[in-house]
Amino acid sequence: MDAHPAVIRLPRDLPPDHAERPAFVGAETVTYGEFTGRVDALSVRLLDLAVRPGDRIAIWMDKQPRYAEAIFAALEVGCAYVPLDGGQPKQRVLTILADAEPTVLFTDPRHLAALDDGPLPSSLTMIVVDGDDPPATACGLPVRSWTDFAGVAPGRITLLPSLRATDLAAILYTSGSTGSPKGVRISHRNLANFVGWARQELDVGPDDVFANHASFNFDLSTFDLFTALTSGAALWVIGDAAARDVSALAAGIREHGVTVWYSVPSILSLLTASGALTPEGARSLRYVLFAGEVFPVPRLRDLVELLPEDTALYNLYGPTETNVCTFHRVRPQDLRRETPVPIGGPITGARLNVVDDNGAPVTEPDVIGHLIVEGDCVTPGYWRRTADPATAYHCAGKHPTGDLVSYESDGRLVYRGREDRMVKLSGYRIELGEIEAAVQQHPDIADAAVLLTGVGQQARLALYYTLHPGAPRPSLVRIKQHCARRLPTYMLPHTATCLDQLPRNANGKADYRRLAQGPAQSTAAPTGAAR
Repeated sequence: MDAHPAVIRLPRDLPPDHAERPAFVGAETVTYGEFTGRVDALSVRLLDLAVRPGDRIAIWMDKQPRYAEAIFAALEVGCAYVPLDGGQPKQRVLTILADAEPTVLFTDPRHLAALDDGPLPSSLTMIVVDGDDPPATACGLPVRSWTDFAGVAPGRITLLPSLRATDLAAILYTSGSTGSPKGVRISHRNLANFVGWARQELDVGPDDVFANHASFNFDLSTFDLFTALTSGAALWVIGDAAARDVSALAAGIREHGVTVWYSVPSILSLLTASGALTPEGARSLRYVLFAGEVFPVPRLRDLVELLPEDTALYNLYGPTETNVCTFHRVRPQDLRRETPVPIGGPITGARLNVVDDNGAPVTEPDVIGHLIVEGDCVTPGYWRRTADPATAYHCAGKHPTGDLVSYESDGRLVYRGREDRMVKLSGYRIELGEIEAAVQQHPDIADAAVLLTGVGQQARLALYYTLHPGAPRPSLVRIKQHCARRLPTYMLPHTATCLDQLPRNANGKADYRRLAQGPAQSTAAPTGAAR
């Protein structure tokens, strides 16, 4: 099979007898023959709806194989898929749908019911998986059942549109600084470059079983989904309910014989610290990859003690705007470090530049600089945000990551932190301003500032806020309930402290540095903390 696909599509070069092998394992087993047949049928019917290359197809449902089938069907007909996490609140989903303006939404009965009062893009057709008899319309828009929609006359032949490397493959929405989610455009070139590197670096094929732990709206999922299914391997799609159930995760690794695991380090730490993952249960693992946050070396050592001696561990790095752009295969000496393992060097198709504050190259070991990435891994920019400061860079095939790095003496890069207030928590990239914007919509709260306190497993989102005159002080539970209607669970504040006023800097902006020193260092002492 071609290790360097130009675009992402169904694997058409698998041997005939591969049709009986599993494409998906887990609660539902789906063979490659069934998988390709379903995607082909969906592709035909999408073309019947007159979707055109470049249109967007959104997906909002619980994680299951049909989610992946909808993704591949969108790519087959030249559309970009817009994945939405099944646990995202309705208001955030409505915001994304309004911004992306998809022509089709794949959903399920539970999520369809949540959209009953819209508003939705007028061009939308909704296709509902599961459920026997969905309504004919919802929010005044047409609704079709998956079963009826996917039905197609046997032998029907449809000419699929040709695809180019520059065509849009996906829009992944991340946290935005203005309080609105920001869509990162992902091209076929971006995905194909990453998948080609992964299939060349890792010796994977039809005998492997990949675990898909990440949500499909998280860029980590592109490794599981496309590397596995374009290699003829099986994919275990981990349902939302099991994603943080260490017993279910460990049992699945053992039961399905998972050979390739990729997740944020915090999940791997939970598996080891809980005792759920044992040497016997981990014996099938050939590759363990992690990304999204720093993996504390002591926790990494705990993991290594459970894995087979020949299991390869990889630390991958890259913001959504580049997907993975660097990698480092963990060495025995890395486990003796007191500092985190390196993020390493560039993957194929990526070029790395480290510069100082004046833009001059940084090459000396241990000198901290700003990381700028170039090459085929860099995405074409943000959806409908031409005024974004990074747009000029993206047009030139570059992305300033906003991360601080330094070289080690052997030339490997080490991650040293963030330049701005974009933070990572449990592998998710979070813009603290979006949390503040959500909090400030509370009727009793006048102003808000959010910080990330602590590191690693102890990292917490700390909220500081002020009240409108005479307003009652809401409890932390009430604040979380308010935010949960606007933000994903991983963006809810862990603590909340009420102040008489927020400290300000000379520009009149919230002084986060003084807040980080503690409320006592602000211009007013706290009136108390919501606990």
